[in-house]
Amino acid sequence: MMAPAAPTLEAFSLPYIPQKAVKHTFKNGHTLVFVQRSGAVFNISSWVKTGSMNEDEQNNGVSHFLEHLMFKGTPRFEAGVFDKKMESMGALINAATWKDYTFYHVTGPNTQFNEFDTVVDMHADMILHSDLPDSEIGEAYDPDKGETPELKRERGVVIEEIGLYEDRPWTRVYNLVNDIMYDESHPYRREVIGTRHIVGTISREAILSYYRRWYTPENITTLVVGDFEWDALKEKVEKAFNFADRPDAKDALKSYKEPAKVESFVGKVGQGERYIEQKSEFTTRFVTLGFHGPLASDLKATLALDIASTVLGESRASRFNQKLVETQTPSAFNTISTAQYALKLGNVFYIMANYNTANDEAALAEITAILDAFTGEEPITEEEFARTVKKMKVDFARGFETCSGIADALGDALTVTGSVEAVTGTLERLESLTRQDVIDAVNTYLKPSLAYTAVLVPQHD
Repeated sequence: MMAPAAPTLEAFSLPYIPQKAVKHTFKNGHTLVFVQRSGAVFNISSWVKTGSMNEDEQNNGVSHFLEHLMFKGTPRFEAGVFDKKMESMGALINAATWKDYTFYHVTGPNTQFNEFDTVVDMHADMILHSDLPDSEIGEAYDPDKGETPELKRERGVVIEEIGLYEDRPWTRVYNLVNDIMYDESHPYRREVIGTRHIVGTISREAILSYYRRWYTPENITTLVVGDFEWDALKEKVEKAFNFADRPDAKDALKSYKEPAKVESFVGKVGQGERYIEQKSEFTTRFVTLGFHGPLASDLKATLALDIASTVLGESRASRFNQKLVETQTPSAFNTISTAQYALKLGNVFYIMANYNTANDEAALAEITAILDAFTGEEPITEEEFARTVKKMKVDFARGFETCSGIADALGDALTVTGSVEAVTGTLERLESLTRQDVIDAVNTYLKPSLAYTAVLVPQHD
């Protein structure tokens, strides 16, 4: 058995925060990040380095299902006690699951009544000692076979959520394009929310096994933002997060250190193996074009594509909106937008549109004509570049206005990239970034020939 690692302590500077933040790794591998921020509010969050990327075809959806079950009691506190206690002190709780992570956070008042002591105790207890009782999970049943339970319980809640999720046209077209962007062995191909069959039939033992494997010291980063004294805080967190019975998590993703390949294909957008079409009950058409991007840890390229996304489709003044929505074209676009998702194993850039024409080829041609120009004869202008950089600086500063905003930014950065640079280095990188950097990133990742395309079409067509 390997000896425990020595604890480490690292101080780093954050924009707009006068005192240096602290990143401390305990002997067991659990990481604590503390940001000193004066005021009567604090935030504590725990980020677990697991999501759908660590699932398989037998337990897809277990990360999200487990997130629900984490609030269903521990040996010390029965189901509902945590929620009621947080509500009674005016605290807000939240949790979310994604491909790369699952997080849980509490934002609460920091007064003379020592609310933090109660919150850190109950938060850590939930993270480490959730019961996952059968009575809260609910009986197993297969909704795909028309089976229904006597009592809904949490299985039924999540299965209903899956149904609502699948009823959304944007969800459907996103899942379609996701299926063709990744091969069957890639962890990002699986849906975060899982399937009705798996959520309905997965056993408590399988959920518990996943929980104990991934909710381990080296796999969890806890962040505290608030007005506290460091030594006392560190002692409280170390005492609350007692991992005595948890082994370290194993790295199951050593074969996925590189992003998905960015490769061109022969043919027009909307044809061949990179195109998929599905009938739907909707009366208009929904299309998503997906592009593989850089690793999230490549801050320069990630920020460059964020700038490109803003210019192309994140406002009414963007190129796509001005040319396809504000000025109506034969395809009659209702909406069009763009977004980049920063992911550990490679970012993804999306163009999403809803239009009325039955001529999909013509609609795709209108989209790709604008993208062709943006990657060719009409690249980002100096005015667009300067305006967007200014906007991104303002948006970044706005994120530091709240304790939860600071914690979310750091938690995401540490979990997805393994570093705080995506937070500490953003302003400096934006200052040094040039218009040519954006042009280079656009030409590397957003050529129309790199697109994967999915379209939802009405059933009657």
